Amino acid sequence: MSQEMSPLDRHLGRRIAGRRRQQNMSAAELEKAISAPPGSVARFEAGNQSLNATQIFTLSRALDVPVLYFFEGLSALYDSTLVEAPAAENITEAERFLDAYFKIADAKVRGDILGLMKAAAGDQEEPD
Repeated sequence: MSQEMSPLDRHLGRRIAGRRRQQNMSAAELEKAISAPPGSVARFEAGNQSLNATQIFTLSRALDVPVLYFFEGLSALYDSTLVEAPAAENITEAERFLDAYFKIADAKVRGDILGLMKAAAGDQEEPD
């Protein structure tokens, strides 16, 4: 299924590529660090694959930057009436949630929590 590249995906890709190069890390090394399949980093960096919150969080850890790093400069891409950048307190809250989530060893419990979050958000997507 083909999806149109969004300005957000392109922006995130540029931020990932820039930070990866600053860290002198190859795409393959980053893929290993985030447990991603081969070619994933190239798709992220090209803006050809959207990132979810878990992937952004994992990338922030692997690239040793705060999650907010990826969103720096984003407001210039969008008219403020169309899209607002996430508030800093929401990013902090999401980071705390993800920290706790990844400490849960039981995969079924994590899946149940994800299902609850999707239901609370009104996500009609098919379950994973």
